[in-house]
Amino acid sequence: MEAPPVIRTARPPRTTWWLLIALPVFAAGVVLFLFNPSQSGFYPRCVLYTMTGIYCPGCGSQRAIYQLAHGHLLIALQCNPLLILSLPFVAFYSWRCAQSWAKGEPLPPVPLDGRRLKLLLAVVIVFAILRNIPCPPFTWLAPPAGV
Repeated sequence: MEAPPVIRTARPPRTTWWLLIALPVFAAGVVLFLFNPSQSGFYPRCVLYTMTGIYCPGCGSQRAIYQLAHGHLLIALQCNPLLILSLPFVAFYSWRCAQSWAKGEPLPPVPLDGRRLKLLLAVVIVFAILRNIPCPPFTWLAPPAGV
């Protein structure tokens, strides 16, 4: 008795998925490397800051990535310290995902259970509140003007 044939659905090769993700990220990185967000007007502006003058947790992120890409770590930390300090964790998880993907294994689970997710949310909210207090020592959390 023979086993029934295995029917496989047509899926794009893994390379296609990788290119669909990598090419836009690479293109955005090249644009961000070449054009300073402080001097170029085509980058999107923060809606919250534009309407209210309040810094959101992401304000200064484009400038921080631009400065980091040019090797200016301290200036990048001044632009958005939360983003810069979180990058090693994002890079580590991304590396683990890339390794699993290359081996054809399922992606590792996101290391955010309920408790860690609540802690992360609390850190982001506290950061957003503290960076809007207009007196030292909290003013160093706000992105500098004109960097």
